[in-house]
Amino acid sequence: MNLNYSLDDLLARWDEFFANSRHRAGIAAMADRYPEVRSLNVAYWELDEFDPDMAMFVLERPDFALRAARQAAKSLMPPGRDIDINVRVHDLPRDYRVEIRDLRSKHLNRLIAVEGLVRKATEVRPRTTKAMFQCARCGVEILEPQNGLNFREPMECHKDQGGCEKNASQTKFNLVPEGSVYTDTQKIEVQESPEGLRGGAQPERLTAFAEDDLAGIISPGDRITVNGILRSVQKGGRDKSTLFDINLDLQSMEFQEHEYDEVTITAEDEALILEESRSPELFDNIIKSISPTIYGMEMEKEAIAMQLFGGSPKIMDDGTKIRGDLHILLIGDPGVAKSQLLRYMSELSPRGIYASGKSASAAGLCVHGDTVLISDRGDITIEDYVEGVMDDPQEYRAGIWTQAADGLKTLAMTSNSAMRSFPVKAVWKIETPPFLVELVTHEGQSILLTPETKLMARKGHRIDWFEASALCSGDATIMYNQDTEVLSPIHWGEIVSARNVEEDLPQYVYDLTVEPTHSFVGNGFVVHNTAAAVKDDFGDGRWTLEAGALVLADKGLACIDELDKMTTQDRSSLHEAMESQRISVAKAGITATLQCRCSLLAAANPKYGRFEEFSVIADQIDLPPALMSRFDMIFVLTDKPDSVKDRNITEHILKAHRRGQVRCYEDRDEVKGIDCEGIMHDTDDIRPIYGKEFLRKYVAYSKRITPVLSNEASKVIEDYYLDIRKMGEGADSSVPITARQLEAFVRLSEASARARLSREAGKEDADRAVRIVKHYLEKIAGTQSGVFDIDKVATGVSKSQRSSINAVRDIFRTYSQESGVTVEELTLHAEKEGIPSPELDDIIRKMKNSGEVFQPNHKTLKLVKS
Repeated sequence: MNLNYSLDDLLARWDEFFANSRHRAGIAAMADRYPEVRSLNVAYWELDEFDPDMAMFVLERPDFALRAARQAAKSLMPPGRDIDINVRVHDLPRDYRVEIRDLRSKHLNRLIAVEGLVRKATEVRPRTTKAMFQCARCGVEILEPQNGLNFREPMECHKDQGGCEKNASQTKFNLVPEGSVYTDTQKIEVQESPEGLRGGAQPERLTAFAEDDLAGIISPGDRITVNGILRSVQKGGRDKSTLFDINLDLQSMEFQEHEYDEVTITAEDEALILEESRSPELFDNIIKSISPTIYGMEMEKEAIAMQLFGGSPKIMDDGTKIRGDLHILLIGDPGVAKSQLLRYMSELSPRGIYASGKSASAAGLCVHGDTVLISDRGDITIEDYVEGVMDDPQEYRAGIWTQAADGLKTLAMTSNSAMRSFPVKAVWKIETPPFLVELVTHEGQSILLTPETKLMARKGHRIDWFEASALCSGDATIMYNQDTEVLSPIHWGEIVSARNVEEDLPQYVYDLTVEPTHSFVGNGFVVHNTAAAVKDDFGDGRWTLEAGALVLADKGLACIDELDKMTTQDRSSLHEAMESQRISVAKAGITATLQCRCSLLAAANPKYGRFEEFSVIADQIDLPPALMSRFDMIFVLTDKPDSVKDRNITEHILKAHRRGQVRCYEDRDEVKGIDCEGIMHDTDDIRPIYGKEFLRKYVAYSKRITPVLSNEASKVIEDYYLDIRKMGEGADSSVPITARQLEAFVRLSEASARARLSREAGKEDADRAVRIVKHYLEKIAGTQSGVFDIDKVATGVSKSQRSSINAVRDIFRTYSQESGVTVEELTLHAEKEGIPSPELDDIIRKMKNSGEVFQPNHKTLKLVKS
């Protein structure tokens, strides 16, 4: 754009704009309410209506144009009001909204808009805009403007400020903090919205700075459009680089509504959506479009489809909020495609986030304190080194402390399997978990470490980093031995013993951060470490609040794999997140409440490898029953040999691979002797009926509808619920179902109606909800008598188990002596009550865990007196 304005011309245009608009009154009001109100907000369309050329000049030369705007606005202030105000332009035109990944050099120093999701935000801190200095020679105080983040001292004692004109080499300038001018500043990081990504692309991020009255109103998890001037910052310290980083100097922002407006739906899309909603095969088509390469799971896919549409959130008259999102847990044997299903759904949902519980904490990878390191200071145990360094540790999180290291170099393995010494960057001290793993090689070398800690090992034909808990006798691990006369320094050591150690554990275990290898040699074993930094550089060494997976999935779908591998701390936050749909943070002086109004689709593995159909589900999964009860539906996916089912699965998998192979060829005539078209025809059932893009639009469109339960639907749910509750009315009956399942009926019915784009949830929707809930209850809460016992999930103790526990309590009270009851006597009386020995062992374990029973010695058990 060749148009240019002089300062006088621009001031005249701004004066005219403010005089002929509602902003004249706004400026007068600001004078009365200052400093609570310090900004004048101007919509871009107002400028464009007033003078299109000037509006375009503001976008192209924002620094100059907005400086003139501030000057013009100040001139309209009442006499005697000399105040600093901001003029902020918002609602920029669509062609000036730029994706973060599309930012280029042509955007530098222009006013642009960036849409995204706030990933991180620091606390608000003052930044000086005018620093006052006192000249040591003449004593005059002078002001030096400060631009950007680099502090600048005066080059000379300015004559125009009454100074002596001496330069920096002839005098010294002392900062006068109380005379300097400050503004509030907050640093934020904006990430591309997940719904805008395609093909598994990683979201890109942009750093932005909010100042003055914009600072402190942004929180992690907010979806915002930030309008600002793109700045460039030169990389490098003393050695300057020709490469520049970019950041955004915020001028204004608009908080986006947390809805599905980001998914663009055209008139043609709407016509197709309405047509499909009337199809009698609608639900079958949706189910067939959910991960069609996975065979079967029709009921589970139907439930997940209902989760995608979701129920309606409600706010009652007293302010009580009732969530509409459905939470689903998949518990399954290894290899039943749980992870594949979760990844597919995270890509299918208009707002989907995938996370793994395994990656929840990287600071739990550590070894016993006796582990010997090979360092430039000689051999030293990791405990002696870490404890010697830790004079001012920082608490990373509960039970985990860390501190920067003192320059020790330790032996580590490089990516090309060579051994070199690298500096230790940080040390870690962690409270010991319930058990450690001990590995012993055929040479007699051993190491004691946490189950998650990885070693470079060979398992079968695969060489990789393996968790200690995954290694067993017969596997081999890379070893380093300094005694080169006996063995090669680097060699394979066969593991002859791998066992869990639960007794005589130390109070702490230890870890190192060794960069760039992220490994070190301990007791001759090559140990991997992935300990993270304590404080993020983003926050300039301070603690920073960062939005996690559930917050980023706000108003969407959070898919969490390996839920049972999450840390206890992370898992405990799920209780509030799933029910109240918010996460409260109080850590390192930061207190905040983050919104996470999302559905949760989680997967977990049975504790002992495979699911036992007739055992209590709470005993088979490493999750607290209180957390499991918050899931609306829990599905068990088992892998049992079945000749018919196995043949169908085999054919389905082979068909998927053959179809994938043929799709690799643009010209299928190149493949001689293969009927490629025949393969594509025979495998057409693997192709989703609805493409991901259409289904995303369909779901987004359906979210506009809030269904209302009809009388017929309400009667179906009521009758079924009350019929099941009647099963528990007997004196010795179990609790078959609770109000939590009643709410699941309602949410499923609403989701079914939404899928049909119906504002009325009718009988067919209620029937579908009953069928899905009945299916999952039969699997996880069914009993051999044919009734349901929801306590198998909600409390982890079934009605029959509670009866057995009461019987064991009576045995204690009847036969207990001063010293307690012997194990043999307890077993004998329990068998008379019909309690077999394995069940008794399980009951005693539960009573020990609850603090009801203790064991004075290995032969005797004693009931704790209440």
